[in-house]
Amino acid sequence: MAELSCDVVIIGGGIIGTSIAFHLARAGHRDVVVVDREINPGMGSTSKAAGGIRAQFGSDINVQLSKLSIELFESFERDVGVSVPFHQVGYLWIATRPEEIPLFRRNVELQRRRDLDVRFLEPAEVGQIAPYVRLEDVLAGTFHARDGYASPADYLTGYHRAGTALGVRYLMQCEITGVLARRGEVAGVRTSRGEIRAPRVVCAAGAYSGKIGEMIGIEIPVAPLRRQCFVTEPITEGLRHPIPMTVDYTSGVYLHSESGGILAGLADKNEPPSFNQNVDYAFIERIAELAMHRVPLLESATIKTGWAGLYEVTPDHHPILGELPELRGFYVAAGFSGHGVMHAPATGKLMAELLLSGRPSIDLHPLRWSRFREGNLNQETHVI
Repeated sequence: MAELSCDVVIIGGGIIGTSIAFHLARAGHRDVVVVDREINPGMGSTSKAAGGIRAQFGSDINVQLSKLSIELFESFERDVGVSVPFHQVGYLWIATRPEEIPLFRRNVELQRRRDLDVRFLEPAEVGQIAPYVRLEDVLAGTFHARDGYASPADYLTGYHRAGTALGVRYLMQCEITGVLARRGEVAGVRTSRGEIRAPRVVCAAGAYSGKIGEMIGIEIPVAPLRRQCFVTEPITEGLRHPIPMTVDYTSGVYLHSESGGILAGLADKNEPPSFNQNVDYAFIERIAELAMHRVPLLESATIKTGWAGLYEVTPDHHPILGELPELRGFYVAAGFSGHGVMHAPATGKLMAELLLSGRPSIDLHPLRWSRFREGNLNQETHVI
């Protein structure tokens, strides 16, 4: 590859990188190159995601990102030109311990202040929404009908096709080997296929963002954490599909309809960070036990397939969005802690606004990289 030059290089062709590229191009800024080491976009964590989309978070900035993303998911066909089914059947969060009730109530109040129609549920109301749920130990729940789930791959394909049609260039099977800088300013990237000169670089490398930080000598505190899922064979009796995304807050297991069966997933929060994406079948059995406890009809279901993927986790479970103060022109959009798909539309729009005008329509100050150096963290409570 001959030396390239462009205005913006995006490291990572997952749903975050493709969304940023599309939103830049849609705004008329089309001199953008996306670099990814895989053969096709979205073959990393995006391809392993469960596809949940929700506004029920415990921090105001995450609620704002979700609210904007849901609006953009709802208008995706009009904006991007691709129709993707968005199953807005809601998210149902379930609490089983008394100490969880005040947290659920506080979060509902926060979400309602952002004009979201989130409901606090008594146990009987949980049963009305989800008759498949074991209720004996349920103390409360919350529900937002505009939440739901969709295919991450379909959204990514839409962003990729639309961005490419607008002039975005994708360099696949191309690995980042270094970052070019001069006098505290980024100058591009070095790749396995040559250098790309650019005055602005965006790191959207997901779980590998910490590796990119090592190349520039700046810690990007994003750790890879294995998350595992399985899908059952179709369940035709006792369950009316699609069910809401159902989350047991106490155990962390989550479930939703998938191909006529049930997808269930969980991350082992005691497992140390690693890039291991092998399936641990003993842990799949643990997920199944927790899922069967919450949804008893799964006791007669058969597991069809299972897989593992990587969360990109920060210490406070919030993403890093913005320019690094120690390297001008170098931006980070990573660390979504399992919420990358659901926040991809908002992230693409806001990062494009930040790159083009410096004035994103949502204040991204709470998500600045320097909060870790300052010790000014705001822990997200609703993570799974």
